[in-house]
Amino acid sequence: ATLLATGGGPTMFRYHTPSGDKSCDGLSMALRAGLSLRDMEMVQFHPTGLITGAETRITGTIIEEGLRGFGGHLIGGDGKRFMKKYAEREELATRDIVSRGMFTEMRANNIGPNGGLFITMRHLNKSEVNNKFKGMVERCADCGFDLLSGLVEVVPTAHYMMGGIIFNGDCSTSLPGLFAAGEDTGGVHGANRLGGNGVANSTVFGGIAGDCIAKWLNTTRSFNEPDSTIIEKSKSECLSPFNNKPGNLEEIRKKLHTSMWNDAGIIRDKFSLNRAQREVACLSAELNRSGITENSRAFNLAWHDWLNLKNLLLTSQAIIAAAQARDDSRGAHFREDFPEVRNIENSWFTCAKLSSEKILVSREKVDFNLVKPGETLITEL
Repeated sequence: ATLLATGGGPTMFRYHTPSGDKSCDGLSMALRAGLSLRDMEMVQFHPTGLITGAETRITGTIIEEGLRGFGGHLIGGDGKRFMKKYAEREELATRDIVSRGMFTEMRANNIGPNGGLFITMRHLNKSEVNNKFKGMVERCADCGFDLLSGLVEVVPTAHYMMGGIIFNGDCSTSLPGLFAAGEDTGGVHGANRLGGNGVANSTVFGGIAGDCIAKWLNTTRSFNEPDSTIIEKSKSECLSPFNNKPGNLEEIRKKLHTSMWNDAGIIRDKFSLNRAQREVACLSAELNRSGITENSRAFNLAWHDWLNLKNLLLTSQAIIAAAQARDDSRGAHFREDFPEVRNIENSWFTCAKLSSEKILVSREKVDFNLVKPGETLITEL
């Protein structure tokens, strides 16, 4: 038995919270193994990630939303609050609404010197802010910002994949012997994850996976001869950059960041998604032609980068294809050309599958087996 639990890692977007070595490896492996991914259009953006303006991978790291919960204000480049235009609850609205409001202000060029917006706590008691958010104060100071008295430049940042492998309650998948848990799986959070539920997802389903794998091994264990054809094919694909003329991997990464951020990120439409689809296809072809200079496989970070980019590009194609297929707006997925949430009673979710190097998307009807649309679940304490 194998447990797939590699985490998510939406680092194909220009601004992202995970470290750069997280590259949706589990999702891309699942696609190549013939599994279907659901809800891949549902990528959650956290409203406040640091933006420093420097060429550093720390850009996008989280400034926790507890700051807004405590009374922090979001401010545009003009020095004024703006969230009232987008939500009655202003800064306390859900992550998707706040992120869309911020992205809209950024598109209108109401920005700071590094292209972001600002969060400020300067109107609040400095001692209380320092006591409650000491780590955030220190993180901002490390990047040259004064959280207590000044403005901290922030930007919405790709944070979590609600989409992932279709799996069962015992963490099994359609591939016998393969189990999955955590952010590699889809369907746990619907279209919009609540803050804190990511850890709960990993903990709960990690435990279930361990228990169920042990039971499965006791009843279903079998030893199969590996398929040498598949192994050799995989080896050939992974080793291909050693046989190609060196390319510019960093340039490919930057182009991917730009395309996904501008055209397949917080606000999408038909034309932007079509642009993203074409660009990512071109980048995939370019990567396949690109090699690396170092021939040794030992500690070869350029090879790691090549493999990471390979996975990010494939997962990006799944995100784009699912977003093209969903011609309405739900949760973290917002289509500017289809802004309304439609036809709740006949809801469906997307299923993306790799077929002959293309992502095909089908629809599966939602089974409202606990609460019907319009009903409220009431439980007795």
